[in-house]
Amino acid sequence: MEVVHIIIIGILSCVAMDLWQRILKIIFQINPSDWAVVGRWFVLLITSGKLYNPNIDSEQSIKNELPIGWIVHYSVAILYSLVFFIFYKFQILNASFLDGIVFGLISVIVPWFFFMPILGKGFLATKTPSPLMACSLAIGSHFVIGLSIGSFFQIYGY
Repeated sequence: MEVVHIIIIGILSCVAMDLWQRILKIIFQINPSDWAVVGRWFVLLITSGKLYNPNIDSEQSIKNELPIGWIVHYSVAILYSLVFFIFYKFQILNASFLDGIVFGLISVIVPWFFFMPILGKGFLATKTPSPLMACSLAIGSHFVIGLSIGSFFQIYGY
């Protein structure tokens, strides 16, 4: 049953993050994450072994890149849920909204130091037009997903 909870919590937390990004779009006209680019990157990773792709935005579109990007996005959220669960099992974190926030804020290391750089955006988005904005949006999204993961684990009685 724990596996089912991990998957459900990952999905629900990802939905919360996606809703957060839609709220930012409605209120501040800030575009949500472009999952088509993630799908394109993933397909190129699988087909050509190209992990580092600094020109991903100028790569030719790939059939079904958007749904593939969404699948990758939700799969990563499930992975975050699994990592939180492992930390919970080893008593590093508790199933709570506070520990969820801590987890979410720590998890922002992934986009800042892995995903942004491999897509040519630089560490901490330094190669983007607005690094502070890009980093702040990552913090907000990871805050929401972390808060959701911690809260949902608490709701499920962990």
